[in-house]
Amino acid sequence: MFSFHRRKSRPSVDPSPPSPMPPIPSPIPVLLVGQIYQDTILYMDDYPKEDSKIRAKDMEQRRGGNICNTAEVLCQFPRMDPHVMSCLGTKEASSPLVSGLEEIGIKTQACVYRPTPLPSSYIIQSSQSGTRTIISCNKTIELNLEEFIHHFDATPPYAWVHFEGRNIDNTVQQIDWLSSKAQQEGWSLKISVELEKPDRPDIDLLLAKGDVVFFSKLFAQTRNYHHPKDFLRSIQPQCKVGATLFCTWGEGGATCLLPSGEIHHASAIPVHQVIDSVGAGDTFIAGIIFCLTRQLHVLTALKFACEMASRKVEKVGFNGLAEMMRKLWEASLDLAAPSR
Repeated sequence: MFSFHRRKSRPSVDPSPPSPMPPIPSPIPVLLVGQIYQDTILYMDDYPKEDSKIRAKDMEQRRGGNICNTAEVLCQFPRMDPHVMSCLGTKEASSPLVSGLEEIGIKTQACVYRPTPLPSSYIIQSSQSGTRTIISCNKTIELNLEEFIHHFDATPPYAWVHFEGRNIDNTVQQIDWLSSKAQQEGWSLKISVELEKPDRPDIDLLLAKGDVVFFSKLFAQTRNYHHPKDFLRSIQPQCKVGATLFCTWGEGGATCLLPSGEIHHASAIPVHQVIDSVGAGDTFIAGIIFCLTRQLHVLTALKFACEMASRKVEKVGFNGLAEMMRKLWEASLDLAAPSR
């Protein structure tokens, strides 16, 4: 049912001609729509005081942004074929970032270039508290519906399209167009939406747009909920009928509410030391997409994604996460029951 690698076939002792080999499963195309950034990460002992002069312990530059982080995790898994659609800077300024994505297997043909600086983030990572403070600068004009349609390539049809919860009015139009296209052409398509930042104007317009919706702890707490189960039950009537809802809760793990009203919860594994928390939520989303596109049970997906997000926090960046999870989870995933 599931494997991280192709198993070796055993030699046949039957002298009759071998039966045809089953076809190798084709890659699973996934499109992620949102904003990609160039990140500069400063590793500090603690968060600096205002108007102070202090040295960083280390500095790293890497590509970032929610969808980019999710794509970086997905591309490590076999059969996953991640594509990204984002508004970048000029082609010249964006070339190193785009080349780096293509080299690791992330398709960038759907990206749009702007005559503005490459969107950038500066991240202060405190080793004392484990916090990371993100300062972003983005002067690019967001992706509109016409550009989305023009750059959308559905050959082969995507199995999953994920939207970052930003650029709300345009994103609503893009999802409506995509849903109509998928229905007309008979695709089996899942659309997911991430609602992380509750202060974005009109973000509630996206509640009813996803077959799968990812909420952050901050989103729930801003609405005065202090337990993910209570929050998910309260928000479910505003979401799409039949949607599956997830809410991450940091070291408290994550909770899932199924359309039937059934609740599942998975605990985060203990983290001995927070090394790099940037992208933990994006890693969780990658884990859910990875498992659900393979028809694994939602509880299996929840546990897998929680553990992978916890292990990401203990390491810098995303490299090696899939191999680590393969060693820990392959037997369990092979035996996991399919989702209902």
